Amino acid sequence: MKPENYVAFLTVCGFFIGLAFSIVSVDEAFDILFFTCFITFVFYIFVHVVIMNFIDVKKISGRIFDKNDYEKSSNNIINDLVIREKKMDMILEKLDEERQELKKNEAKEKRKNNKNGSFNAKRAA
Repeated sequence: MKPENYVAFLTVCGFFIGLAFSIVSVDEAFDILFFTCFITFVFYIFVHVVIMNFIDVKKISGRIFDKNDYEKSSNNIINDLVIREKKMDMILEKLDEERQELKKNEAKEKRKNNKNGSFNAKRAA
């Protein structure tokens, strides 16, 4: 069991016990709020004292941080992101080139249609 679980559980228990106690014994809203916060804080401090004295935290979470392994995996991830970014830039450049070609082709088609349309209009007249 992790010490964080004890802290969370007893803090929540303290909150509800403090809320129940203050609603039963106190009439004013500010006093209810004050006593609820105070009792929750007492439970919070109590659970930390208990963890400090009775739970060996080093045994539970005694994990050695391997800086070299962390840096190696971070560098691999960064390199992969750089490669993906370059691929995305290339794709965006190709899309931009295609978009420009489409605009040119559309302009040519409009001119061609305008010429044919005006020629057919003159012919019909």
